[in-house]
Formats: sequence, structure tokens, C-alpha cells
Amino acid sequence: MRSRMGVLVAAGLGLCLTSCTQVAKGLKAANLGADVNRVADAAEKVDSCDKLKVAPAIQEEYALGSALAIHWAQQGGGLMLSGAAQEKLSTYVNTVGRNLAMQSPRPELGWTFGVLNDTKRFNALSAPAGYVFVTHGLLQGVDNEAQLAGVLAHEIAHVVLKHALNQYVSVKVSTCKGDAMVGVGKSVVASALKNASLLDGRLDLDSDTGLMGKMVDGTVELAGKGHRKDEELAADALAVELMLSAGYDPGEFSKLLGQTSGGGGFWENHPSAKERQGQIKSIVEARGNNADPLARVDVAALQRPVLPASFTAAVGPVKKPTGVAKDAK
Repeated sequence: MRSRMGVLVAAGLGLCLTSCTQVAKGLKAANLGADVNRVADAAEKVDSCDKLKVAPAIQEEYALGSALAIHWAQQGGGLMLSGAAQEKLSTYVNTVGRNLAMQSPRPELGWTFGVLNDTKRFNALSAPAGYVFVTHGLLQGVDNEAQLAGVLAHEIAHVVLKHALNQYVSVKVSTCKGDAMVGVGKSVVASALKNASLLDGRLDLDSDTGLMGKMVDGTVELAGKGHRKDEELAADALAVELMLSAGYDPGEFSKLLGQTSGGGGFWENHPSAKERQGQIKSIVEARGNNADPLARVDVAALQRPVLPASFTAAVGPVKKPTGVAKDAK
């Protein structure tokens, strides 16, 4: 009877694990048996995991970002840095990217931009702390600097809006709760998460490679599912503002989106090209008609700079994207 009661209690607790501390205390006070007490202890530990739902410290962001950047670089076949032409390309992409990043609300990050050797995918990626990558294949699909700026600005926006960091926080919480439920309380990762949940909810990833690996793997898995539709639209909106501040024509970014099937999103929850283009047009028109002269944008003066000769020398001839543009962070 007591064993069956333990199973029933466990099932009940499984439905309310985010707010069961008081229930757990009541169960233990009732002294219903060892099985029930273990479930009650797990419920209390699960509740404490919610304390991990805090913004990561800047050191935590840099640690996670650098680890994710290494992962993306490895997945993309490494960086294009062999030879003078590729080094010039890297310098150019960093110049364009950093100019845009300085227009953002987080100019203080150590912004780093790189080109991946991957020629097969039309792809752009970013990681917390200011790491942004574009593939060789993507660069072969841009017509001018404004289109490149649009792609970079979109990734900068994801970093500024902390979309990947939000994924990371959810990984911390879900990992902590999973460990609590299966009783993995003695593992290094479980101990680190427990200690963090008892303190300020932040992790020292640099001092624990096991913890770092667990958090990076979890974040990569979530990143592979893509950002939500509202996050993609928010990144587009901020990207337009960054482009306008730097003097670029966002219409070129809109044109690039229209050239990629599926609207520039690899996952079903991404907005369509039409929806994204409509938002870009609305923002630009609103800024052009703003009654405040300090906020008004002279749309006719926006720039579409040609790509330098060194760009073509390193990237090769233009190849229009024929597949879906993957946007993974």
C-alpha cells in the first residue's frame, strides 16, 4: 500500500514541480514513508532550480559565448584565414560588422566577426558576448555591402537581445530539474547547479569543463531548433535600426531575404519572407515620415556600397542562394 501511495504521490508531484515546496514539506511532516520522502525531497530541489532563472553574469556570458563560437567554427569547417586575400576579407567583414555593433545598445562587447569555410550552406550564426559568423556560401550570395550589413546586423541583434542567453538559462533550469528528479545529486554538474541555485543563480563555467560541456551541448541543441518567430522579427527590427544608424539601405536586406526560399528561415516557426519584408518596409517608412527631425531618416540618402575587389578575389563569383537560408545561433 505504501509503495502504491509513493507512486501516486510521485505522479501528483510531477504535475506541479515548479511550485511544490509547501506540498513537499507537508508530505515529509506526515511521515508517509521513505519513498514519499524521497519524492518530496526531489520536489524541493526542483523548486530551488527556478532560482537559476537570472541573467548570466558578464563573465558567464563570455565563457559560454567563446565555447559556442569554437563549436560553430568547427562545424563550419574553420575560419577563412589562409592567405592574404582571405585575411583582407576577414578584416573587411570585421570592419562592417563592428561599425554596426557600435550603433547597438551593447557596443562594449568584444565584437568578433568571422567567415567560415563552409561553401555549401547560406548561413549566419552568432553566440553570446559578440561572436558573429557568416559562411563562405552566404558571401557568394550578396550583391553589395548593404546586404552583407543586413545579415550581420540581424546576428548582432540576436546577441544584443540575448536570445541565445535565454536558451542557455532554460538549459540550466531544465538540467537542474532533471538531475533533481532522477536523483543525480552527486554529479559535478548537479552539484554546481545546486550551489548556483542556492546563491545568485550564476555559474562559473571557466572553472569547470564538465559543467561547460553540459551547458554548451544543451544550448547547441536548443539553437538547432531555431529562435521563435517573435524573436526573429525582433532581430529584424533592431537590424533595420542598426542599418539606418550606419547609413545602409535596409531595402537591400529585404531584397536578399526575397532571394532565399522559405524566407530566410530553416524552421517552420520562422516568419515568411513576405512578413519580414513587410516589417522592414514599415519601419523604414515610419522613420522617413517621423515628425521629429532628429529621428527622421532621409531614405533617398541611404547607401548601397559596392563590394571591394578584394571581396570578390577571396569569395569568388556571385552565386545566388537556391536553398533555404539557415539562421542558427
